[in-house]
This record gives sequence, structure tokens and C-alpha cells, in this order.
Amino acid sequence: MGVGIPDSLTSSLGRLLRPTEHDELLRSAVRLARLTFSASAASVFLYDEERDRLVFEASSGEGEDRLLGVAIPTGRGVAGWVFQTGETVLLSDVQADPRFDREFAQSTGYVPKVLMAAPLELEDRTIGVMEVLDPALQRFGEMAAVDLFTELAAQSAITLTLMAAARSLTRSAREGLTPWTRLEIALSRTEASDAAVDELLNALSKFVTATTGHGVT
Repeated sequence: MGVGIPDSLTSSLGRLLRPTEHDELLRSAVRLARLTFSASAASVFLYDEERDRLVFEASSGEGEDRLLGVAIPTGRGVAGWVFQTGETVLLSDVQADPRFDREFAQSTGYVPKVLMAAPLELEDRTIGVMEVLDPALQRFGEMAAVDLFTELAAQSAITLTLMAAARSLTRSAREGLTPWTRLEIALSRTEASDAAVDELLNALSKFVTATTGHGVT
């Protein structure tokens, strides 16, 4: 790798790695999950590798934004179980399931009766967990709802992958790397092969040359 980019596009590339853009991706993902299932709330936990914790990153609906930034052990509650097993789960009666963490639910200000949770996965790596609280299962049936939620989480994981990779570049950004270099590193961390990353970067370089008239260094 090692393809450069003209200064005319550095602002656009930098936008991809801005925290505000990441936050909007998260908000969109949880809103879609909540609306799809007419749920009372939906939320996303993302895995923080440095702390080995699941971090409450976004919420829509009941208790929205109340616990943003709170980190829990990867083995705690339903989210922890899903993160460790990689399985989607539907609890039709949370009070009867030992995996449900009532204390954490109470701290959010909303204790659900029904809960679905699915892993956010890329290839063989889990980057987080998505949950919906009190979904309207009668619209789909339980089995169909689980299948749909699993697929929705899979699509959301693809969208959030760049965000997760970009977050790990904070230190590199402070060291003065350009947005293009940061994008190159982020792409290299998305499980794509070196050849695929090179192909994308080279295609972008050719596009830049064709549309701006500037060569790429």
C-alpha cells in the first residue's frame, strides 16, 4: 500500500473518521432497529479491546442517552452472553432468565419484559451487541423476528466496522497522520485482504486524477 491523495480530497476523507459521523451511524442503526420492531427502545454496545469491556454507545427510545459511555464486563448480562457466544437470543420473559441483569436495566430507567439481542460480527470477530427492548413480536412471529434481527445486526456491523477501526486510530491522528493514511490503515483493519485494499485505493487514485487533473503522489 502507500498511495497518496491530493489535498483537495483530504477534508472528505477526514469526514469519514470524525466522531460526529460515527455517532450518527450509531444513532441511525439503533433507530432503524427500534422502528423495525416497533420496540420501546434499542441500543448498541461496542467492544473496547483496550479495556476488555462492552461500552454503551447509542440508544433510541426509553432511557435514551442515559448511560452513554458506561462500560460493562464482557460476561455481564444478556449483552455479555451474546458477545461471548455469538448467538442471537430472544427472552420472552426476562424475569425468568438468569442471564438478564435487572440491576443494569434499572439503572437505565427502563426494565423491559421482552428482550432481543444479537452480535455485531465481522467475519469471525464480534465487535459489539445490539439489543431491542419490548419488540412487537406479533408482527413477525418469534422465529421470523429472530431471523430478521440477526440479519439487521449483520448489516449494521458492516456499517459500523469502519467506525470501530477509525476509533483505534486516535493515537495515530495525534501523531500527525493525514486523513488518507488514516483511511488506508482503517481499511487494512476491516479484514479485507491487502490486495483488496490496494485495489480500492488505486481505484480512488485513478478517479482523483480523472476528475481533478491532479496526479497522485
